[in-house]
Amino acid sequence: MQVQDEIDTIISFLREQIGDRNPVIGISGGIDSAVTLMLLAKAFGKERIHAYFMPDEKTPEKDRLDVEALSRVSGVGIETVKIDTVVNAFKTLLEVDTREALGNIKSRTRMTILYYYANSNDGIVVGTTNRSEYLIGYYTKFGDGGCDIEPIIHLLKWQVKKLASALNVPESIINKKPSAGLWESQTDETELGISYDELDEILTNMFVAKSGSGGEIYHKVKEMYDNSMHKRCMPKSLLT
Repeated sequence: MQVQDEIDTIISFLREQIGDRNPVIGISGGIDSAVTLMLLAKAFGKERIHAYFMPDEKTPEKDRLDVEALSRVSGVGIETVKIDTVVNAFKTLLEVDTREALGNIKSRTRMTILYYYANSNDGIVVGTTNRSEYLIGYYTKFGDGGCDIEPIIHLLKWQVKKLASALNVPESIINKKPSAGLWESQTDETELGISYDELDEILTNMFVAKSGSGGEIYHKVKEMYDNSMHKRCMPKSLLT
C-alpha cells in the first residue's frame, strides 16, 4: 500500500461523497476515529466538521486526554456529550442485566446523537469502521455501524495504523490497546480471542489471496464472518 496515494484517494472520496454538506463524526479516542478525523481535516475546512466525544461513566480518563490531544493536532474542536442520563434511562426501563446488551445500547445512543446533530447541521454521518472489524461483524448493528459513509472500511487494521503514522495521529492513540470502551477494562483483542495481527493475516488469506484453510483460529474467524453476515446485508424482504 502506498500510504500517500491511499490518503489522497480517501480525501477525494470524502469530497465527492459529502460535497457541500457538513461531516458529523463520533470520536472515541481510538485509532479508527482519529484517522478518519484527520482525513476529514485534510479534506474540508475545520469549521465544517462536527465532531463529538460521547463518554459515559465507564469511559477511561485516558480516552478523554487522547481526544484532547487529537483536537489539538487536527485543529478540529471536539464537543463532549455525556450519555449517562440516556443510557441509565434505558437500563432502568428495560432492566438490562448484561454488559453486552448495555454496550449495544451505548453504541446505539451515540448513533442517535450523531444523527440529531447531522439533522441539525445539514450533516452527513461519517463512519469509522475498518475492514478487519467489518468482515467479522465486530461493531453494533445500527450503532457504530449506522452511518452514511464509510471512508476506511476497505482498510485492514494494520493499514489504518500506517495511515495514522503518516497523518500525525498522537502516538498515545496509535500505541494504545484497541477498545470499544463499552465496559471497564474491555479490550478488542481479549473479547475477540485473537490479536489484530493474526486476524489481518487470516482475513488477507481469505479475501485477498483467496487461500488458506484449516486450523482452529482460521475456522474461528470464518465462523465470525458467517455469523455476522446479517450485519453486512440489507434487511430481508419481498421487494425486488
